[in-house]
Amino acid sequence: MKPQENVSIIGAGPAGFALAADLQRRGRGVLLYSRPDRLRHANKIKDSSQDGCHNLHVSGPKTEPFSCQLRVTCDTAEAVSFANIIVLTVPSTGQECIIQDLKRFDLRGHIIIAVPGNLFSLIASAEMQVGCILETNLSPYSCRMDSDGKLLILGKKEVVYIAPLTRRRQTPRHVYDTVSEIFSMVRLNWCSSIIEVCLANVNGVFHPLMMLMNAGRIESTGGDFYLYREGLTRSVSNAMLAIDKVRMAIGEAFGLGQVGSAIEISNACYSQGFTCLVDLGQNSPPHNKLRAPESMENRNLSEDVPDLLVCWCSLAEKLGINASPLRAVIVFAEMATGAEYFSSGRNLKKLNLEDISAAELVKRFSPEVHREERIEMTEEIDGLGLIGSRL
Repeated sequence: MKPQENVSIIGAGPAGFALAADLQRRGRGVLLYSRPDRLRHANKIKDSSQDGCHNLHVSGPKTEPFSCQLRVTCDTAEAVSFANIIVLTVPSTGQECIIQDLKRFDLRGHIIIAVPGNLFSLIASAEMQVGCILETNLSPYSCRMDSDGKLLILGKKEVVYIAPLTRRRQTPRHVYDTVSEIFSMVRLNWCSSIIEVCLANVNGVFHPLMMLMNAGRIESTGGDFYLYREGLTRSVSNAMLAIDKVRMAIGEAFGLGQVGSAIEISNACYSQGFTCLVDLGQNSPPHNKLRAPESMENRNLSEDVPDLLVCWCSLAEKLGINASPLRAVIVFAEMATGAEYFSSGRNLKKLNLEDISAAELVKRFSPEVHREERIEMTEEIDGLGLIGSRL
């Protein structure tokens, strides 16, 4: 059996620590990178560090408590040289700063996986040459880090959606092998394109409206309530469904068929069977114990509005789809926060898609293989033992 390749994880937050701990327990060498001005979580466990490592304690409702020693660096060059596999677990709002750090290096022999992507690869590929870029819709873990630096794993996805930037036939087979091995803790749903993956990040359906429609309660209580269990009411759900309808219409315009509703995708990711959004908010263990943020300055807005809703809105309007529900939520968020999400977010100009026609856009990201070819490739991957992959 060949030795397992090292992995560098860029983003020393809860998602990065969770992935690092999981990979290390499975025998991989792991190095966590954090920008020097983003050491908030790493500093929480710094006092227990030994030999340059940080002693992380991990627990959760369905996780047997354990501890591990993890290396953390603030040196980009060290992270790049440590491994040819780089996983980005930073919020998408921090990805462009990481691109500026990474573009100084020769990455033609590297694989970069953005978790989640939110069309990161369209921005990155215009700035630097990388062997292969992939992106997922969500992190495999629902996790939080407490004030003592202990990592709490609230839940783990059963399915994560993923795709490379390049067409399937242009992506080397070893990339699928390597990525499937790294994410063997979940079933990978290999999508036809990064657009399909982006549309499967249903945080854009859930988070912004729960924040905006509970703004008064968040600010008056400092977030002293359960965001999903108490904040996802019938009226909030109705507004979410209007957003979800536009998201699914975008998928249909790209020839993706039924991309699945937000509740269907969430059920698939967590192996659940909830009938509606309110039911999920009330009864889903990974969700119904989540406290609301202490303020409106939270990535539920600062990430999901500019990097998902603005993206979806721009795509919908380019394709002639009525995007008024999306535009209304974005304007609402701008009014509440004072941010200028339409100009700062992932619009078509930032995604380098502004100058192509709607027909060219659809052609570029529509599924490029027919059903028979999908079956053939699925059987090939199953024969390699990549359990749970779907092409």
